[in-house]
Amino acid sequence: MKVAIINDTHFGARNDSPVFLDHFISFFENQFFPYLKDNNIDTVIHLGDFFDRRKFINFNTLNKTRSRVMERFETEGIDLHVLVGNHDTYYKNTNKINSLKEIVKDRYSKITVYEDPQVLELDGFCVGLVPWINSENHDFTMDFLNTCKCSVIMGHFELNGYEVMKGVKFDGGMSDKCLRRFEMVLSGHFHGKSEKNNVIYLGTQYQITFGDVHEQKGFHVFDTETRDLEFVANQDQMFYTIEYNDTDEKSVKSLINSVNETLSDKYVKVVVLNKNKHHLFDAFLEKLYEVNVSDISVIEDFNDEVQDEEKLDLAQDTLTIINTELENLEDIDLDELKRIMRTLYMESLSNDRDS
Repeated sequence: MKVAIINDTHFGARNDSPVFLDHFISFFENQFFPYLKDNNIDTVIHLGDFFDRRKFINFNTLNKTRSRVMERFETEGIDLHVLVGNHDTYYKNTNKINSLKEIVKDRYSKITVYEDPQVLELDGFCVGLVPWINSENHDFTMDFLNTCKCSVIMGHFELNGYEVMKGVKFDGGMSDKCLRRFEMVLSGHFHGKSEKNNVIYLGTQYQITFGDVHEQKGFHVFDTETRDLEFVANQDQMFYTIEYNDTDEKSVKSLINSVNETLSDKYVKVVVLNKNKHHLFDAFLEKLYEVNVSDISVIEDFNDEVQDEEKLDLAQDTLTIINTELENLEDIDLDELKRIMRTLYMESLSNDRDS
């Protein structure tokens, strides 16, 4: 039996941006559901953080997500098993009040919400499902993990020492010792795909921030007979980085001609290496606007005195830039400062989603 696995869909992300919501739903309508139909897959497991906002759900976000995604599972007869993630809960110390239960209750027969750990039988193969762990369910969850007879666990774990984003390890989560007895552990929560020991963080299905620009996104299919985990790539992307250099006029004109509808409703970062012919640069930007790019940010550096090796790689994500700059400081406890900056950065992201 093959089961599709998704996680961290974060409907309502980026302050309920309609552009991002349409991008997320487009993935489901144009790639995910057609794949399920073509491959006769009728069971999907979602590893938490279905919605982005913990405190409320925007009506437009709810309407589009419900009518174009949630009801699609119902009409096509696809069983959706959803774990409660930390962004689905109203309180941080309990899973009992969560957006999923309030929306699904008495409405959908094909969608099952899991607030507490539970064993799911899949055609004779058992999987241990572990929703977000908090102070209320901690002891019960630990007992479940210590006694569960399933070889595979799927959950929404915040594990110490694992990559919260590429090259940045999370400090302060739970130990993975209670998971080492299992053959495989698949988890949502951290948005970058990574693997360590027997734990695989699956990463998001689509790009949510510019930090995802160089990462291939997609979803996974688990085969209960062979234990194989197949990655299915997302053929679309939200973020693009384009380098502009007009020292060769012919190449610039070729760049301008290459701009097409693929960039419509996308986010584009233009990194200017050389800009000597302003009419060409204006023509390039005009072409971007013609195809309805959602957002254009232009990165320029006019300080000729700065050596190349000292320039920031502005195509990188924020936390990578911070860590790179910290490496240049002297006479400090670098590890501790990185830990503090990482904590502040993660708190700022969480506060932005909760506001």
